Parts: sequence; C-alpha cells; structure tokens
Amino acid sequence: MRIVVMPPFDREFFGGSDRLELEADSLFALVGKLDAIAPGFAAAAESRAAFAVDGVFAPVWSASLAGAGEVILLPRVAGG
Repeated sequence: MRIVVMPPFDREFFGGSDRLELEADSLFALVGKLDAIAPGFAAAAESRAAFAVDGVFAPVWSASLAGAGEVILLPRVAGG
C-alpha cells in the first residue's frame, strides 16, 4: 500500500521521502516497519502522529489495514 508521509515526518525521519510502499496488517505493524526504516520513529509517533486510512482518520493503532490502498501519516493537531 502507499504510505504518504506529511511534513515534518518526511524530513525528520525519512530523508525527505514523502511516499513509501509497505504492507502491514495493522497500523501498529506499520509503525513497527516505519521504525525499522527510521529508528526512533515509533517513539515519536506515539505522541506526535496521526493516521488516515483511505481518507478516514484511524485513532486506534490496532485498526486493520486489510484492503487499504493508502495510509497518510500526519502530525497530530492540538485543540484548544
């Protein structure tokens, strides 16, 4: 599936790459694979990252990625 990496994660962890192709069964597994590519990503993702799967916000990392075509990795937005 296509992984779209939004700033600042693209520059901070993936050398400026904003598109990756990876397969994973869940967001948790995807975070593990991303951390293997960019050590330290998982720790940062825990507090700073949000995910949208095929255009729908996925708040739980146990969400299945079966049949997903695209995951967007974006920074969490703080409310106030």
